[in-house]
Amino acid sequence: QRMSSELMVGDREAAGAIAGMIDLYGRPLPERGEAIRGVTAGKRWSGTCVHADQISLIVEIDTEVFVTVSPADLEIE
Repeated sequence: QRMSSELMVGDREAAGAIAGMIDLYGRPLPERGEAIRGVTAGKRWSGTCVHADQISLIVEIDTEVFVTVSPADLEIE
């Protein structure tokens, strides 16, 4: 069993390939009802995805409180 801080052969190459695929194909959009989080204009937010397309995400922060953010603001785990 390895510790999370240890790198295996190929880990850096895999991370680079993933970053390149995101640059080329874009980030995967969240599904409706999915818990998401991110940062917009320096403000951290988290909530439930109500709508997602290539231009905007609508996030329910609390009952009757929604924000519209860019998909680029989304933090991918």
